[in-house]
Amino acid sequence: MTLRIVVILSLFFSLQVNAAKIDKAFSALSEYNYFEAKKLFLESVKKYPSAANYGLSIIHFKTDNPFHNLDSSFQYILKAEKAYSSTKDKTKEKLKKYQFDYYSIAALREKISSEFFQLELKNLNEESLNKFQENHSWSQDRFKAIHLRDSLGLLAAEKINMSQAFDAFLKKYPDSDLKEEAQLSFYRAQYQEQTKANNLNAFVAFTKVYPANPFVADAEDQIYKITTKGNKTKDYEAFIEMYPSNRNVNNAWRKLYQSFMSNFSTERIQQFKSTYPKYPFMDELTKESEMSLSVLLPYKKDGYLGYMNTKGEIVIPATYSTVGFFKDGLAWVEKNDKYGYINKSNELIIPLQFESAYDFEKGRAVVEINGKTACIDRSGAYILKPEFDDIGQLSEGLMFAKKDSLFGYYDEMGFQRIPLRFQEAYSFVNGLARVSVQNLEGVIDPYGAFVIKPQFEVISTFSDSLLLFEDGDYIKLVNKKGEIVPNLAFDDVGKLVNGRAYVEYDGDFGYIDAVGKLVIPMIYETYTNSKVKAEFSGNYAKVMKNGKYGIIDKSGKTIIPFAYSNLGQPGTLIAFEKAGKWGFIDISNKVVIEPSYENTASFSDGLGFSQYLTLFGAVNSKNEVIIPMNHTSISKLDKTHYLVTLGAKNGIYNSKGKLVAPIEYAQIRKSIDGFYILQKGLEIHYLSTETDELIQPKF
Repeated sequence: MTLRIVVILSLFFSLQVNAAKIDKAFSALSEYNYFEAKKLFLESVKKYPSAANYGLSIIHFKTDNPFHNLDSSFQYILKAEKAYSSTKDKTKEKLKKYQFDYYSIAALREKISSEFFQLELKNLNEESLNKFQENHSWSQDRFKAIHLRDSLGLLAAEKINMSQAFDAFLKKYPDSDLKEEAQLSFYRAQYQEQTKANNLNAFVAFTKVYPANPFVADAEDQIYKITTKGNKTKDYEAFIEMYPSNRNVNNAWRKLYQSFMSNFSTERIQQFKSTYPKYPFMDELTKESEMSLSVLLPYKKDGYLGYMNTKGEIVIPATYSTVGFFKDGLAWVEKNDKYGYINKSNELIIPLQFESAYDFEKGRAVVEINGKTACIDRSGAYILKPEFDDIGQLSEGLMFAKKDSLFGYYDEMGFQRIPLRFQEAYSFVNGLARVSVQNLEGVIDPYGAFVIKPQFEVISTFSDSLLLFEDGDYIKLVNKKGEIVPNLAFDDVGKLVNGRAYVEYDGDFGYIDAVGKLVIPMIYETYTNSKVKAEFSGNYAKVMKNGKYGIIDKSGKTIIPFAYSNLGQPGTLIAFEKAGKWGFIDISNKVVIEPSYENTASFSDGLGFSQYLTLFGAVNSKNEVIIPMNHTSISKLDKTHYLVTLGAKNGIYNSKGKLVAPIEYAQIRKSIDGFYILQKGLEIHYLSTETDELIQPKF
């Protein structure tokens, strides 16, 4: 009996001692006595595994003691979390006074994980980040780690840029939030690898072997492009027969129709119907035959706009607030701040539903709705849905589009050819487009691959093979491989005109050709606006030596000697100054019209502008006045029409000296091909450049 009492008392005192140790451990920890706290926690691990390991984790986590070790802290907190579930409720309640519970364990564990993540950020490594996310599944930084891991993995695949690399990434990280981007890169690489032969057989084989690849759409486009490159009726016929499921079949039918209808008439439409009974748009042909091919021009009445024909006869009443010109058979119109499209019969083909609308080009039009930009076809169907901030015109089969501050490219069917990843983007020209990434410009091909990586502040097209970029204070040339043309650096470079481009360095200028070769030495002096005025016009350019002007040809040979203090631009007759008066010489330097005018401009298309006293007109090569010299100014509109002003009023002469539009208009500008639009007050008139007839509405 005595022995049992002794054992019970021993056990009681042992419990009391262990309890005292855990209390003392937390007390020592609160007093920053880390040595004593660590000793007591270690002695309490067996009895209080969760609380003791928690305390040890705190000690090793803190940086104000010699025991700091993140790995040890991590191991102890894992033990604490694991043991907590087996801790008795009574013990849990008792230890709450030391802020010990499951939430404190979880909070410390999160802090430890956060420290590990900060270490990962200092030395980013795909495998290390993967281990972090596996070992810290609870961490708030886990998804950041996964994203960084996947970004590094995808970047590595992009450096290899082969379909196998992207496929490996997708298999390794099947749930990655970069899966969509990686999948598209895989498809693009697969497409480029399988069609590198760039011929019809390769594209046809690709569509058959890889039907799930979205770039099948592009392969179909290439098939269409290759088989119809002749742009002849027989080409479209063959395409429709051979590739009936190609997405361009409808386009081919319409192209076939346009090719067949090169000479438009009602009889021709009937002939087309008879020849091609399977044409899928027969209803359109019926409407086409009913609509007149006559030109319709906007007119204004009582503040509203409608359309008249070229005789001034009213065809569509003035009921719209604003209107556009007809393009592709449709014109945008606006009522009550809503835009839509009508045909020439005033039928509303596309409802008044847009906040803004633009002309149709190649069967596509850009519109705005609900503050967003979209692209529609002639039926009003969305090619690109209204979810963009900007959409460019279709150029070389692609149009840029901006969404969420980034630009990408879409084809004419609305397929995203190049992902949204650029800060700025421009239309494709000669198979290349300028783009901006992180405020640096580069050049991409139609598949989005960088021909020249983003490395220049400003880059621009120079020729088919070269581009210009700014390097410090100089302008240099770079080829499409990104190789800088050596030994060429200029202060300024002009446009390439007729195979020659003005280049300036240190106050002198010469000319380079399309491949950047200096073909005319830099021996000429710069003069006012010489970058523009020294451009080649045909085979000749105006240059200066020793303060005198002359004219050279494309080989650099002097054609007009350097003997003139003032000289006009190259032309059929060239303006020159002598003793304060101006006349004209020919290209052989022979005086054709003696100096007798206050000012002249070189001949172009048979006439030369001249100033007599303070007024302007135009003369022919016989010095006969064709346009009277009684105008405030004169300028050229086209080869046969000239704009003249008298004070604030404008008019038009033709090249025969006939005043075809009286000098009474406030504004004159070009509208559609073949017409100038003339405005005075609220009235809108037109001048036909073909007939020189003035067109006014007949009310």
